Amino acid sequence: MLAKDPHLPEIYAHWLNQEVNYLITSEERTEFLHLTSDTAREQFIETFWKIRNPSPAAPTNVFKDEHYQRLAYANQHFGTLSLNDGASTARGMVYITLGEPAQIQSYPESKHLRPIQMWFYQNTSGAIPVHFYVLFYKPSPIEDYKLYSPTGDRPQKLINGTDAVNNDPVAIKIINDDLGVEMAHVALSLIPGEPVDLKSPSPSMQSDILLSNIRNYWNLPLNKERIRERRGASEQVSHRIILGEEFFDLTAVVERSSTKQLRVNYLLRFREPRDLGLAQQADGRFFYNFVLEAKLTSASGKEVYRQTEKLSDYLSQKQFEEIKSKIFGVEGSLPIAPGHYDLHLALTNQISHQTFQQTKTLLVPAYDHPLAISSVFFAAKEVPGKDYAGNLPFSYSGLKLAPVGSDNTTIAQGDPLRMIFQLWEAAGTPTELRGKTLEISYVIGQLGSQEKQEEQQTVDRGDFDAAGNLLIGRDFRTDILRPASYRLIIKVENPEDHGTVYQSLSFRVAPASPAPPALWTLLVPAGTGEVVAEKTSSK
Repeated sequence: MLAKDPHLPEIYAHWLNQEVNYLITSEERTEFLHLTSDTAREQFIETFWKIRNPSPAAPTNVFKDEHYQRLAYANQHFGTLSLNDGASTARGMVYITLGEPAQIQSYPESKHLRPIQMWFYQNTSGAIPVHFYVLFYKPSPIEDYKLYSPTGDRPQKLINGTDAVNNDPVAIKIINDDLGVEMAHVALSLIPGEPVDLKSPSPSMQSDILLSNIRNYWNLPLNKERIRERRGASEQVSHRIILGEEFFDLTAVVERSSTKQLRVNYLLRFREPRDLGLAQQADGRFFYNFVLEAKLTSASGKEVYRQTEKLSDYLSQKQFEEIKSKIFGVEGSLPIAPGHYDLHLALTNQISHQTFQQTKTLLVPAYDHPLAISSVFFAAKEVPGKDYAGNLPFSYSGLKLAPVGSDNTTIAQGDPLRMIFQLWEAAGTPTELRGKTLEISYVIGQLGSQEKQEEQQTVDRGDFDAAGNLLIGRDFRTDILRPASYRLIIKVENPEDHGTVYQSLSFRVAPASPAPPALWTLLVPAGTGEVVAEKTSSK
């Protein structure tokens, strides 16, 4: 509970401690508490919301409106309604901080398990993982839901009774038997792609880092830097508008080659054709003019690679007619080394003076890493092009694939859901692994529904190349899926040691008629970047 400041009028104390307590940074809190007049406080509050507005030119502040909607929802649905205290509960804190989950699964109390809620999130901010779970459980019937920590609580806390006291393997077996492998995985790690061993369970420390970052979300360095940038932009005499992820999607896929070369391929795509913003000269010719800035920063925030490229050209009337109803995108790639990174992309439309910014966190395993899985992306149904030199992004074995996105991609009903990803093992001699297999399961479910479509695949580890890479391409039928939003979960298991890795993402199936807009992309030339600092490979 935050201590009350005796010099702060009640209306401002309420704003600080009950309305924006999950949003305000520690520096902003200190600054606000040092203000001595109501006029200064009102000006502070006005600026506070202004610098968080993703669309300053819009008639309303969508960030502020969304926040107060989350606050009202938390007080109405969590905690005690008569006390209006839902915002102060664990579920209220997570909901107000991160918004509505992509999926909520509720499991009532049973003979073996306490009441549990599992929330699944898709995150695009870059400050926390792209996909993760948040788990809540009720320690007793009279207590509210508590935020579950794999290391702080351990799986035994989810068990109703004394069958698994100080015995995580027994607890995991009970959870797996009652609720399935996904819940057993979440009890050990809240991060889907993190390997776990269900036979000899060891809870994930990365999950506690995630929970700490959620609790302290707006004090994370990346979010504080964004606020500083927006504050600086608002103080400058400029008509440049900075727009966030609500206007475009960013796909980032790490690729390992047979020659132990690593790169991250990216696709930045707008969500609507109208977001492109072309101009027309007096002679009737249309043109576009963009500046792309891409950079990689290490886990410590040190910039290690930078790429700046101007993308501009004229379009003929025919070209304009062909692309005016399509969605615009930019493809490129950056070299990378094993380690943890943030990929920062900023695309500035020099015509509309709008800058589209987004950041994505990347984990690149070293070549002695055990079983791992890359990010998944969806490719277009067209026949791949040729790229024998392998210089173009999203090129594998001389073939240039056409990505259409990853999270939140829309697929026309009837078109194949063409998923592409790599499996990674430690580099070795593939012939020695011939006959040893990995089991892959694909599960597609509609959000909020228990119905699932499942497929299985077995791959021979002898098919990996010497660098430990195996490219997987898989088509899934969409004519059997009705138009709706879906979630894809890919699980890969090594039957020898029961090591498992996961990836998951969401997509939407749209009616075949009218078909969703097609995508056209500009390619950023390879080799135009600059190494800012060497990155030491992690072992």
